[in-house]
Amino acid sequence: MALEIDPGDATLGATVRGVDLRQPLDGPTFAKIESAWHDHAVLIFPEQHLSHDQHQDFSRMFGPLELSIRRNRPKSAGQLTNVRADGTIAPPESLQARFLLGNTFWHTDSSYKRVGAKASILAAHVVPDSGGETEWADMRAAYDVLNDHMKAWLEDKVAVHSYEFSHKPYGGMEVLSPDELSHLPPVEHPLIRTHPATGRKNLFVGRHASHILGEDLEESRKLLAELTEAGAQPPRTCRHAWKPGDLVIWDNRCVLHRGHRWPEDQPRTMVRTTVAGDGADKEWLLETA
Repeated sequence: MALEIDPGDATLGATVRGVDLRQPLDGPTFAKIESAWHDHAVLIFPEQHLSHDQHQDFSRMFGPLELSIRRNRPKSAGQLTNVRADGTIAPPESLQARFLLGNTFWHTDSSYKRVGAKASILAAHVVPDSGGETEWADMRAAYDVLNDHMKAWLEDKVAVHSYEFSHKPYGGMEVLSPDELSHLPPVEHPLIRTHPATGRKNLFVGRHASHILGEDLEESRKLLAELTEAGAQPPRTCRHAWKPGDLVIWDNRCVLHRGHRWPEDQPRTMVRTTVAGDGADKEWLLETA
């Protein structure tokens, strides 16, 4: 079966068929997938049912993997689940459930690190009967629709991204040890970035962006929220209803994402690998990558 790349109706997102990711990809096939990823920023691979090792192998084709926030407990893949170790569902008031609640707000993975993530590759293992979708927003197209005055004003602006700012309200601070937290100080990123592969400009915002350097704190937070909300509107958004075995890769350099809530009494288990961003700072590279 030939490789098929089927774009959706939005400015981002495509479904890829005709490839079995359980098998090693040859160079030409991966080149087509990577090119499509640069074009569409989000690629959906239905019902691949990858093993842990196969998931990692595919992820590493895009670059070395990134350490999770739990720096002292390095893993190559992170589980996002409301199922506790004993098999029961974590109650809404639990730290596990509150941490997942933060993911329902628009964000880009690891922007609170000095070098943000390049890609996230998420696989569905257990899905609820309803809800639990993931949605993505195209920050390339969000930049394109800004007026010229706003583009010019934002061009040299820098935003502070902070793990504490975005995670403290939902319990994210509690999952880390003091030493682990010490490795996540506030960092600075330009509000307008240029994609290294495509040359397209995009907004770099989301829930981890605390404020704009040199601007009034509350006013800049209001502006960041407005830019995020206005940018994450149709036709600049796409949404995926998961089936077990589905796998999606998205480009954290130019895309925001959020999870949607699902019935609290139903299990949802996802596994994510994260490809480290390009940059001189290598402190978050996974040692075994």
